[in-house]
Amino acid sequence: MELIDPIMEFDLQIGRERIQVDIDASPHTIAGMWGSDTHNHPKFEVHILLSGSCSIDMEGTSRTLREQQFVMVAPGQYHRLELGVGEVERLSMGLTVPEGPMRRAMQATVEQTGIYAVTDEIMLLCRGVLTESRRRDPFRREMMQAKVSTLVLAILRAMNLQGDGNGLDKEGRRMPSAIDMYFERNLAQNPGAEDLARQLHLSRRHLNRILQANYGMGFREKLLQARLERAKWLLRHTEKSVSVIAGEVGYTYDSAFREAFCRQVGMTPQAYRLNHREKQTQEEADK
Repeated sequence: MELIDPIMEFDLQIGRERIQVDIDASPHTIAGMWGSDTHNHPKFEVHILLSGSCSIDMEGTSRTLREQQFVMVAPGQYHRLELGVGEVERLSMGLTVPEGPMRRAMQATVEQTGIYAVTDEIMLLCRGVLTESRRRDPFRREMMQAKVSTLVLAILRAMNLQGDGNGLDKEGRRMPSAIDMYFERNLAQNPGAEDLARQLHLSRRHLNRILQANYGMGFREKLLQARLERAKWLLRHTEKSVSVIAGEVGYTYDSAFREAFCRQVGMTPQAYRLNHREKQTQEEADK
């Protein structure tokens, strides 16, 4: 039974709001009968089921939470989690959101639905958060901050949050596709924040606000993420050498690419490619 750290708290800037996130310190893999007493919190509570299933009683109504679903409980809402026989893997977190448009939008959306599907993006981010929680290196805290921030944004998107919850205008909410396209087309040319702001007809300050609201990170962090995601795709789907891939995603030196990749992914590019191929071979053998 693995434990994540006893205290994991992060302060995130989402749009105009500052949100405090705490990751549950209880074991994320639980076997056998387990349950919690009926309780409530002054914060939004999120339970993400990575595998297995459980029951959740919310204000006297019992519902089943299945694998690759998550539930968000509103502040003050009485609830109780009860896990059945078998192993359940989950990630739980609390979101302390100040009074304002985002909190009101979250409250209204949760009251209507409560249980949502876990997207592939959320699943990968959860795995990444749990992996980083067990690492012991100098960059661990920064990596956790980036992953938790992106995870919270992915959760809010999956909820189809209504209203002006992020404090941005409609133009700001349409920006992500243009930003993603910019990074996709310019990775090898060492893109800069000034250039992106100019192409989008924005000030640097406005651009940074949009990046923080939609991705939970600044320009440099988003550039690193885009480079590594493209590199992982090339490693999985092409036979290009690591040196060629490094150049295509904007690295002048192979060593800098390998160091950044290993720090982010937890393994070398060569090991990542080999690991993917071994998984493919095993999946084909299991069919």
